[in-house]
Amino acid sequence: MLKKYCAALSATTLISLAPYALAASSTDLTVTGSITPGACTPTLSNGGVVDHGKTSAKDLNPDRNTNLPRETLQLSINCDAEQPIKLRVIDNRPGTSSDSTRFGLGFINGNQKLGGFYIRMANPLADGVAASTLASYDGGATWVPNKWMDPEFSLLSVGSISDTTTPIAVKDVTMDLEVSTAIARADSLDLTDEVAIDGSITLEVGYL
Repeated sequence: MLKKYCAALSATTLISLAPYALAASSTDLTVTGSITPGACTPTLSNGGVVDHGKTSAKDLNPDRNTNLPRETLQLSINCDAEQPIKLRVIDNRPGTSSDSTRFGLGFINGNQKLGGFYIRMANPLADGVAASTLASYDGGATWVPNKWMDPEFSLLSVGSISDTTTPIAVKDVTMDLEVSTAIARADSLDLTDEVAIDGSITLEVGYL
C-alpha cells in the first residue's frame, strides 16, 4: 500500500509542476518494408573450405608476410525470383588481421595476429550473362565498380557491364572467389607450438 501511495504522490507532484503549454496529443509510429517474391540461397564449392594444409615455420619469411598459394572457390547465389540483391561479408575473426584490408586468421597467445586473407571476385555471371561486381561504402545509397571482397566495403552486389553504378535484378549469380592468404612476418609470432590457421567469414544475402 505504501508503494502505491508514493507512486501516486510522485505523479501528482510532476503534473502540478508542469508548465502550461500547447502540445500535440498524439504521435505516429510507422512500420514499413516489403515482402520479396522469393528467397536467395548462397552456396560455395568445396563446402566453403580453403585448406592450406601444413606449412613449416622454417618456410615463413622472418621479416615480411609469407603468401600462401592462392585458392579459388565458386560462389553461387540462386533465387526463387528475379530481384536486386546485396551481399554482406562478415569477418568472424574481427581485429585479428595484421592488415586492415584483410580478414583475420585468429590470434596466437591471445594477442599476436597470425595474418589475414582477402578475396578477389572474378568471372561474375548474372543469369548466364557477363556482369560487373559492385561495392557500396554507404549502406547501399551509392555503388561503385569493385573486384575485391574485404572488410572495408559494407555491401556488395552485381551490375551490368554497361552500368557499374546500379545493382540489377537477377535470379542466378555465379562468380569465382580467389582467396589470397598471407601469414604475418615470422619474427612477430610465437611459433614454438603448432598453430592453427583460423580464418572465417560469413556471406549474407539480402535484398534491395
